[in-house]
Amino acid sequence: MENKRSVTDLLTAFFSLVPLILYTIIAIMLTVIAIFSVWDDIKLIAQMILSQDFANGLVNVIYALLLTITIIVLFETVTVYFRTKRVEVRALLIAGLTGIVRHILVYNVASVDPTVVFGTVALLAVLIAGIVLIKPESI
Repeated sequence: MENKRSVTDLLTAFFSLVPLILYTIIAIMLTVIAIFSVWDDIKLIAQMILSQDFANGLVNVIYALLLTITIIVLFETVTVYFRTKRVEVRALLIAGLTGIVRHILVYNVASVDPTVVFGTVALLAVLIAGIVLIKPESI
């Protein structure tokens, strides 16, 4: 009986490490991606200023910044997991909302199928309702 328990404890300890290792790899990848994303944001801002094409440049900068914010929110979700060993659903909903807003920026409303617009609005409503209804977790 003692031998059986120690094998179970070893297996539990091993499989508890797997998510930690995977989240560590994801955190490293998100860090690298965030650095490149911030660098891209800086280049887009410089390009907008140098070309003085503020109408198109501003949309591109906002689009890129929203991507960077999404990456940071996902990274924060991973760091919350390291502290609490739980995934914060509200942060994932906020990342989804940011992604949808980013997607809306590239819509040309005149050429988009009305069902796609309706689906996007429905998805926005669900994400906003989820963010409002799910209480922030205390850390």
